[in-house]
Amino acid sequence: MVFPTRDIRFEPARPEDEPELRRVMRETAMDGTIRLAFAREPNFYAAAAVEGPAHQAIVARDPEGRVVGLCSRSTRTLWVDKTPTQVGYLSALRLEEAYRGRRQMLQRGFDAVRALAQADPATTLHMTTIFEDNAPAIRFLGANLEGFPRYRRIGTVRTLALPTWRRQRVPAGLALRPGIDADLPQLAALLHSELRRHPLAPVWTEADLRDPALCRGLRPSDFTVAERDGRLVGCVALWDQTAYKQSIVMGYEGGLGTFRGLVNLAAPLLNVPRLPAPGEAVPHATLSHLAAEDDDELPLSLALIATASNRAIGAGYSWLTLGVGDGDPLGDEVKRHYGAIEVRAALFLVSWPEGHAAADAVTARVPRLEIATL
Repeated sequence: MVFPTRDIRFEPARPEDEPELRRVMRETAMDGTIRLAFAREPNFYAAAAVEGPAHQAIVARDPEGRVVGLCSRSTRTLWVDKTPTQVGYLSALRLEEAYRGRRQMLQRGFDAVRALAQADPATTLHMTTIFEDNAPAIRFLGANLEGFPRYRRIGTVRTLALPTWRRQRVPAGLALRPGIDADLPQLAALLHSELRRHPLAPVWTEADLRDPALCRGLRPSDFTVAERDGRLVGCVALWDQTAYKQSIVMGYEGGLGTFRGLVNLAAPLLNVPRLPAPGEAVPHATLSHLAAEDDDELPLSLALIATASNRAIGAGYSWLTLGVGDGDPLGDEVKRHYGAIEVRAALFLVSWPEGHAAADAVTARVPRLEIATL
């Protein structure tokens, strides 16, 4: 049964809502050339923990107690103008189809999120991403209508899907190897020193890297590290999150849907990954924790990615995903070399009147969001 907006309650999620949160995530697909649902099996809260040490969810609940929509807010420390800053990330905005298009539903949901933000004065900045394929949402939220938070676009996040269809050549003379537990202090120091140059990159500590919730399923051996003169100068991790976060293909639009069968017939001959059928999860891992010393950042980053790609082939991953900011030369090099599929998302700072000044002070530059934590 579909209820009037006035009968819907917006409130913090309760522990017993967990199955309903998973259901809404599983059943609400994001439109685009490839329609994807971002599932969170087997536990919504376990998946949310990688977004940051603090996580909250708001649910829209009908009079029968059924969850018909949700929105998440997580906080973590990011680099903002080279300064560690606590930032909130707004995500997982979902509504069942019967409730979409209701302006008052969205407005009341944002009011509930604002109340969470006001109760957390240590977090003065909030951000979100919207897929560029979702043009109606960008137009609506970007219009900064009365009663809604202000959305200020500060960049574009490119998610590149790299097929692992052939082994990559790695330049000679580089000392590249899998990470070990004893590397974690140096890894944390490297990530701290190099990521501070990249706006909105995470601030990682050794404790974070060892945290079984923040880095769920990530082992030291999943890192590839570069050494020079006995010290670490670069790193990247191959982070498999499919045990708790799944990207489910719900359908294809246009020519991709029409010719998917032909593409898959040719895949073994071309030695390229097949396109999953609707209802299947995309077998992939994320290239995360990428850092390299500034003097040779681009070539060293490419060598690290190539080595991680070769390791991914042996581990059975068909695809790797990498997040870069628009304007980052790494993105163009990776897309050209790997023939990567690109998904673009608009990056916004979200603020209410009490937070406009903090948002306005942020310098808009090329971001380096860690997509594994989104």
